[in-house]
Amino acid sequence: MTLTKDWLEKFGWPETLATGHPLAIAHRGACDHAPENTLKAFQIAAGVFAEMWELDVHLSADGVCVVTHDDDLTRVAGQDLRVSQSDWKTISAVQLPEGQRISRLEEVMDLARKYGCGLYIEIKDEGAGLVALKLLQAANFRFACLGSFNVEWIADLREQGCEYPLSVLVPIGADPLEYLHGTAADIVHICWRHASERPDLLLTGDLMQRLRGHQIILWDEDRIEILENLLDKPIMGICSNRPELLKPYRQDPNQPIEIVCHRGANNLAPENTLEATRICIDQRFQFVELDIRTTLDGELVVIHDADLDRTTNGNGPVARHTLAHIQSLDAGEWFRGGQTKHNVSVLAEFLKMARGQCGIYIEVKNADAEALLETVRTHGMLEECFFWSGDIELLRWLRNQSPEIILMAPRWKYSSVAEAVNAYDAQIIEFDVERDDLSEISKCAALGVRSMIYSRRSNWDDLGSYLETKPDMVNLDYPNRFKILASYPKVRRHFQAMNQNDY
Repeated sequence: MTLTKDWLEKFGWPETLATGHPLAIAHRGACDHAPENTLKAFQIAAGVFAEMWELDVHLSADGVCVVTHDDDLTRVAGQDLRVSQSDWKTISAVQLPEGQRISRLEEVMDLARKYGCGLYIEIKDEGAGLVALKLLQAANFRFACLGSFNVEWIADLREQGCEYPLSVLVPIGADPLEYLHGTAADIVHICWRHASERPDLLLTGDLMQRLRGHQIILWDEDRIEILENLLDKPIMGICSNRPELLKPYRQDPNQPIEIVCHRGANNLAPENTLEATRICIDQRFQFVELDIRTTLDGELVVIHDADLDRTTNGNGPVARHTLAHIQSLDAGEWFRGGQTKHNVSVLAEFLKMARGQCGIYIEVKNADAEALLETVRTHGMLEECFFWSGDIELLRWLRNQSPEIILMAPRWKYSSVAEAVNAYDAQIIEFDVERDDLSEISKCAALGVRSMIYSRRSNWDDLGSYLETKPDMVNLDYPNRFKILASYPKVRRHFQAMNQNDY
């Protein structure tokens, strides 16, 4: 069942959670985007509107409630150290990737209170549950629950008079109700990600009927085809390493605004990378904006700047280096705070990824127009792309070569909307919020062209005003926020009620 007002009142959870949507529960934080169980991962989770953060707790040798999945820190820190055999001073000195460190539960509680997020605390060793409970009580932190695979630990917490909702995690092969052994758990957390290739099909109508009376949480899931079959089920929430996927963009049929992601999902992944594009596709955004340049050996690469310096660990002009050299560079170290597997990629890879999934807005920075047009045509993406360049002669050449090609014109470059359209028969007119009068958007329909707002602003009021302006498209640096305003207004009310900070 989805969250009801009565259930929320019973446990003192925010009433604004009654949105009708499953809660997005960030599994170990947004751990696809930052080291798991770290403050950075939790902060990113808040930024993509995960209402709860799943985290794991162990007890240190001196009784500190430590936020980590493994007792042995070898996997996450490359260091042979056991939490249960070490004091907090030793543990807190351990260095994790991307400048992160291991946290104690109190630190995560403070961060969650700042962002208005709840904590789903998985108990990993005996005794940690009671310590976590006392910390929650002492801080009067109400938006939390405690869970474990160990049913006896959950039963003990209930006997101790735990006033927080309690969850039993159900492993593969176990019948959920039998696994409870009569324990009065409030939540059944089904952990069947690896039970089959289609674990969603295991949630039969009969099983859901048998679990009536319990809230249901589902495993950590980030496969789009599985999520599409889970999001509309009557469940409390879903865990995911990529919590942004739990709220895909859903266009209002009465006002179907298409979202263009400026340089991809540039707040979650390095700009102009395949990963930044994948994140946009998976959230069901309509377009990804990419910048195109040509290498010394004539290859079309996706990179914004004329030089390599800002977005790679290389230096010098793109045009003076070969593709092989450019692709040997790290294009994500600057963004993630450490070495990554992100590289500068050729346009063809993006076209292959996007085909049948989303369109591409191609900004031609410095590229061979003939090679560009041929590449897009070869991949069957001409109708799914639109183009712009600061070089107007290049745009006119594209129009002459391909009458069907879709071109954009910026309103601010011309004396009127009509002049912008006529410059090279543009089908899309872009309105820059810093330069243009958005009231002119209404003129586009009369001229038979589409309107697009361009904005790098993050302010909620600004983004909300774009909805009222009713453009055909928006080209944004913060598409996640616009998505929430357009598709999940009740979710926005929750975050607005709980926290006034700008993520």
